Amino acid sequence: MIEYEKYNCLVVDDEPIARKIVKNYIEQLPFLELGGECINALSAIDILRSTNTIHIIFLDINMPNLSGIQLTKIAQPQQPIIFTTAYTDYAVESYELEAVDYLLKPFSFERFTKAVYKAIDSIKKTRRTSLPLPVEKKPDFFIKSDGKNYPVSLDDILYCEAKKNYTMVVLKNEQKLMPLIPLSKFETLLQEEGGEFHQIHRSFLISKKYITAIGSSTVTIDKFELPIGVQFRERFFKAIGMTDQG
Repeated sequence: MIEYEKYNCLVVDDEPIARKIVKNYIEQLPFLELGGECINALSAIDILRSTNTIHIIFLDINMPNLSGIQLTKIAQPQQPIIFTTAYTDYAVESYELEAVDYLLKPFSFERFTKAVYKAIDSIKKTRRTSLPLPVEKKPDFFIKSDGKNYPVSLDDILYCEAKKNYTMVVLKNEQKLMPLIPLSKFETLLQEEGGEFHQIHRSFLISKKYITAIGSSTVTIDKFELPIGVQFRERFFKAIGMTDQG
């Protein structure tokens, strides 16, 4: 079964037959639902001010007391409006109000559907333009390895392993960097950058973020199983809030 994103429609028209036709058309499109119907503009304004669940408005122009044009000027709805009317006189004014379409009664299901797709395109366009621009991820620092400097984020690091005067830094993408820095100094660097790393062995420093399992003498980081040194065990368990169960 295909699952559709649902768009709730508000039908505003003082004529019962006109509302029935629009509601029947709505029922025939699986991605539309009737979110409400009103027989006058004032009721529609109340609904639009009391809920944000309406996505598309089908709005008659000629209604008693308050017209669809006047409703639009007063309520200034953000939802796309499709005007429905038996008169051609208001076409220019409706487009000045940025209505997505203007349906002249009696309109066919085909013409109705075309207007609906215009409204949905308008909704999607609004969503795209309202999304925040992606923030470029900047490296927390650079690691020099094999004569080259590599940009690294703290979130990229799984664990670090002491290699004499070097530290092997293992990243999420399984890349391995070998800066000429002892593990103890590299730990200080990570702490200064604000990372949450814990030494579990004289040769291993791990990122708490990527712990997937902890045993009595091992810890799994992503898919790597590393030993927990006896002298580091109590401090490590306490730091992560875990009781040493022996």
